[in-house]
Amino acid sequence: MTSKVEMVSVVIPTLNEAGNIREALDTLDRELIFPNEIIVVDGNSTDGTIEIVKDSKARLIIEPRRGYGLALRVGMKAAKGNVVVMVDGDGTYEFKHINRLVQGMVDNDAEMCLATRMYDPNKAMGLFNFVGNKLITFCFNMLYKQNFSDTQSGFRAISHSALEKVNFKETDMPFATEMLIKFSKKRFKIVEVHSTYKFRRYGKTKLKPFNSGIEILATILKGLRS
Repeated sequence: MTSKVEMVSVVIPTLNEAGNIREALDTLDRELIFPNEIIVVDGNSTDGTIEIVKDSKARLIIEPRRGYGLALRVGMKAAKGNVVVMVDGDGTYEFKHINRLVQGMVDNDAEMCLATRMYDPNKAMGLFNFVGNKLITFCFNMLYKQNFSDTQSGFRAISHSALEKVNFKETDMPFATEMLIKFSKKRFKIVEVHSTYKFRRYGKTKLKPFNSGIEILATILKGLRS
């Protein structure tokens, strides 16, 4: 359980996010009220992302091996805070809600707090992704006896001590689902708080919705046997 915040380690995976990362880092510097460190795990960007991060207060880790989950795992391993926040660097998540996530976890003495986008009035999530998320979340809830609204949210506050009790294997998009599976199996307390979602303003998404959806569903089924 997490009832006190000593330090928040924000882990941001990036790959060619020069158009988005500066605003993200500036927002964190301006809004985050807890003692913190910012860790950017970059996959060898070629568009100036690395130079922007080097010019900030964030700690930069270059991870040439590709994979969303791998980047997050590398950043989490390097984190010093007792609370770890994972969030994408593509500008779609509302960075100013980071305090809401951390406080939600502390107030509920939970091991994880998810930022759910399902009640966002802006409806920035595309229809295909929205329907896919609903399907995956329904399957997850049914099989693991949970009641989440947004299992695919990549914006989370997590207890560092809980992370250390779990062994992860996934290296790409299914990593976020693997985390929920393993936390659920250990009966860790997981709560949700409302957040918003924004349209990507710069760059191209790395998400391949159909392929990732199949991999995530396979991970959900595989988790039943482990």
